[in-house]
Amino acid sequence: MGGIGKTQITLKFTEEVSKQYYHIFWVDATDKDTISASLTGLSSIPEAKNVALDNNSESVLNWIGNL
Repeated sequence: MGGIGKTQITLKFTEEVSKQYYHIFWVDATDKDTISASLTGLSSIPEAKNVALDNNSESVLNWIGNL
């Protein structure tokens, strides 16, 4: 589905709702490995460090679910 404007739609949506949400996370969903790496990478942002997350995707998902 390349070239149909998915990125532009996503960027417009993010712009429209950004004032309604405190966090907006971008996750590379190319495959399972990139999803896991993206989620694990979120554990390094300051808010996640403040709650001392384990360095794995499951703990990050739990943290996001509790925001």
